[in-house]
Amino acid sequence: TPSWVQLSFLYNQLGLALDNAAQYDKALENYRKSLAIKLKQLGPGHPSVAASYNNMALVYYAKKDLAKAKEYFGKAYTIYLKKLGPNHPSTKSVKANLDFLNK
Repeated sequence: TPSWVQLSFLYNQLGLALDNAAQYDKALENYRKSLAIKLKQLGPGHPSVAASYNNMALVYYAKKDLAKAKEYFGKAYTIYLKKLGPNHPSTKSVKANLDFLNK
């Protein structure tokens, strides 16, 4: 049986592929499965959880659901800022997306 890491990674990769194919609802479904595993195994403050939130935010943005995109970018940013600091590339990237949405 695959480990939780492999399963979470698989769901995330499926989400990415579906996102790239513009199958946004299916992408979100797979990202949610990956996120659920990460939350259970790593806890809510882990940078890998933030990465899932960021991926979901990008899908919401593609779906033109800007409120949800902001919400999920915000969740990712909060974790990245706390765990990685303001100068980490992941933190800066999510902050740039938030700033763009808040214009």
